[in-house]
Amino acid sequence: MTLPADLSERITTKGRDRFELEHMRQKWRQDQVFTAPVLGHSLTFHSTWGLFSPEKLDEGSLLLLDHIEFKPALHSIDLGCGYGVLGMAAAKMCPQGQHVLIDKDFVAVEYAQKNCMLNQLGNTYVQLSNGFLHVDPKLKFDLVMSNLPAKASKEQHYLYLMDAYHAMPMGGRFYVVTINGLREFMQRTFKEVFGNSQKLKQGKTYTVTMAERID
Repeated sequence: MTLPADLSERITTKGRDRFELEHMRQKWRQDQVFTAPVLGHSLTFHSTWGLFSPEKLDEGSLLLLDHIEFKPALHSIDLGCGYGVLGMAAAKMCPQGQHVLIDKDFVAVEYAQKNCMLNQLGNTYVQLSNGFLHVDPKLKFDLVMSNLPAKASKEQHYLYLMDAYHAMPMGGRFYVVTINGLREFMQRTFKEVFGNSQKLKQGKTYTVTMAERID
């Protein structure tokens, strides 16, 4: 097919040449690497394009961490861990506990494993799992954390909450951060599944909500 003369000229004069494109490809294939303070601990992260917030820690996760009540011996699970910030923070704040990080994206799992290893977090275990589907059902978690994705279906959100309920002991807490548009949905579904819901913080963009297993 022959391109119209004016279109062919625009591609030639405005498009990037092969050398520039190859340079961009090689650059973007390299890991994004940064160090950030997390609850008083300096953590180093490797990430890559295609993962959520690859160049810096996202505001929602940081807001969530500021409102979690950590205790030294808690066992936790980071539900949808991405490259690992929530689970890694829990491992630092709860050194006597064991901390599971799960994600359904194998790239996220690869980077979370790398980051836990680089930061010498020996009390972590990273696993590929679609929600709790592949998590050992014998494990119990005092603390469940999630930066819930806005684009997940209603059914997926319900599964997260219902499966978490069965994986928590009495007194266990589930903390989530969502965009503000989901805050009422989270309040409602937490009350349905757990019988309670507490809004801990509502910011300009994100809301932190918590439910406790009481029965």
